[in-house]
Amino acid sequence: MDKLDLQIMTKLMQDSRMPVTQLAKKVGVSREVANYRLSKLKEDKVILNFVTEINLARLGYIGAAVFANVKATRQKEFIGFLGSCSFASWVAELAGVWSCGLSVYGKTNDELDEKFLTIYEGFKTDIIDHRFTLHRRSLFFYEKYFGAPPKPEKHKRHTEYKLDVKDKLILKELALNSRISSVELAKKVSLSAPAAIQRMRNLENGGYIDKYSIFVDISKLGLFQYSVFIVNKNIDERERLISYLTNHESVPFIAEYVGDPFMEFGLIVKDPYELRKILQGIEEAFPDNRVIEISLFQKEVVSVGPPPCVFE
Repeated sequence: MDKLDLQIMTKLMQDSRMPVTQLAKKVGVSREVANYRLSKLKEDKVILNFVTEINLARLGYIGAAVFANVKATRQKEFIGFLGSCSFASWVAELAGVWSCGLSVYGKTNDELDEKFLTIYEGFKTDIIDHRFTLHRRSLFFYEKYFGAPPKPEKHKRHTEYKLDVKDKLILKELALNSRISSVELAKKVSLSAPAAIQRMRNLENGGYIDKYSIFVDISKLGLFQYSVFIVNKNIDERERLISYLTNHESVPFIAEYVGDPFMEFGLIVKDPYELRKILQGIEEAFPDNRVIEISLFQKEVVSVGPPPCVFE
């Protein structure tokens, strides 16, 4: 990969529905070159999928992060089971404190508990330890994978819009492939193309669709991604820490959890020595914080996105 590939992925990370003609213009090449490069990135499985980030809270769902340490002999089966769960989003193989991580979604705490027990009951003799904690806020800056700074968040007022069955079908198709053409989308949901486009605009303006993005294999970029849990002893510095991490070139996500004193953030590095250097820099800037866990993302099996249950 070269600079052009990174530019293409940066633009698609910010808007994966961008037409090839517009993409070509933004990166300064012909439509044919842009189309060829994009096809090659898909063929080489650098870009794994074109995804739509859907605001699950607007759909009435809450989420919880689950981290588990599973016996080595059952990890493959466990990951395979999670990948087929209709209520699971973001499934990853980890190395370190935890052997896997995932997010579980439901409409109530009782429903979340019930869904987690579905997982636990099937593997209770194999799960050595686990953590279950409710999502509070998550921030994503995946354009940093390609060396680009995060785009400032746009705080726009959402219009009131009530979903119907057709809207949910549109969201479901966009979640599977954000680059689906308006014509193909219209056929799948039995609408005219103009009607499907208008509904998409309504879903965007209503706050149901946050962003059109891409899911990439960062190992193909020559990067390692770690999950770091940090305890913030000085609660007054929490927002300053979040601002620091948001603007740090190596932090692709930040996750806060309900009622817990820790927060999680990602670190993308080229080698473990760089990881140590960055952590030392954070410690110097925020001496009241303490790193309590570090895990390596070995493989992300399911991308961050809505699980199938939200469209039922």
